[in-house]
Amino acid sequence: MKKTSLIIITALLFTMCSTSKSAKAPVKAEVQYKDDFRSASDKEKSALLKKLKATGAGYSVLIFTQNYKGEKVTAINTKNTVYSGYPFSNLKTGIADQARIDNALDTKIYDTFTKKEATITAKEAQKHKFIYLMKNPPGGDSPFRITYSNTLRPLE
Repeated sequence: MKKTSLIIITALLFTMCSTSKSAKAPVKAEVQYKDDFRSASDKEKSALLKKLKATGAGYSVLIFTQNYKGEKVTAINTKNTVYSGYPFSNLKTGIADQARIDNALDTKIYDTFTKKEATITAKEAQKHKFIYLMKNPPGGDSPFRITYSNTLRPLE
């Protein structure tokens, strides 16, 4: 009887004092490199670059695409806030909003609804003029999908 109660007490102590708090590694965004989709006309491309003042080699265009439903999204780099808004994806075009980023600096995009973050590194941004950021549905492996491209998709 003593042995049995001692075993039960020891088992309870081990289960109650467990240190099963595991540190979760930050979730990385999915990354793709694509230039094989239908491109916008040169006229549309130059109009967008002029509108965003991104014609220089030091700038890239960040395009928010699918699954944005009006939650606050902020994009910042070490100098300033590049974008702060409530993008809403157009179901017809799949485009929510666009912003110009300085491709010499890392840019962090933070979604306040999901409290998730994605980072666009300066190394990758300098190689690509257009960066598409899709918000993955909740419950997936990663919160965002970043597609680096030198091809502009039709925006309308």
